[in-house]
Amino acid sequence: MRGSEGLAVIFDMDGVILDTEPISMRAWIAAASEIGYQLTEQHCYDMIGLGARESKAYITAQVPGAGDVDQLVERANANYLALSDLEAVPCKAGLWELLEFLNHERISKAIATSTPTNLAQEKLRRSQVLEHFDIVVGGDQVRRGKPAPDIYCLAADRIGRAPSSCIVLEDSGPGIRAAASAGMRPIFIPDMCRVDEQTQQLAMAKAASLLEVISLLRETLD
Repeated sequence: MRGSEGLAVIFDMDGVILDTEPISMRAWIAAASEIGYQLTEQHCYDMIGLGARESKAYITAQVPGAGDVDQLVERANANYLALSDLEAVPCKAGLWELLEFLNHERISKAIATSTPTNLAQEKLRRSQVLEHFDIVVGGDQVRRGKPAPDIYCLAADRIGRAPSSCIVLEDSGPGIRAAASAGMRPIFIPDMCRVDEQTQQLAMAKAASLLEVISLLRETLD
């Protein structure tokens, strides 16, 4: 199947479209310090890919002395935007080439990110990427975040595709598990998140970059 009657590609955002994870980690650690408790790099790694509720539950359970988690999230998001005002957030290598390929093949493009929708749209707008996608589904639009399949099921419904027709681009274990649970075909694109072998086996393929995804999609279309 080709074009608008065939595949759709659903992107995770952080670590797949935007190289946000290094700045995001600094924003979270600084926010915790401002409130008065310690959030480590390992804590940040462990939360990559989790939905907002799942991240809050993780912090409450794993971070000693964690207090007002909502305040932490608010400060972390504000810190991220302040840092991104000072430092341009780069797009991941191969993004523009992949988008051009998808446009040529008339393949729908969606984003399904654990980030709240308004913040995700602002991140994408600042990197001049937002207008290139058909829809953005944020973590605040679903009851259960990744690794539950809800966000990917909603994205497929919004673009009018069956889950089996959707290929998902993910860098995290929770994201890969969410896509697989939704009946989709994830492609694993490693970034900062550590993904165990069992989870990697849920992916249809592993790609070194978004450029390599183009070759994988050509094989799917043939």
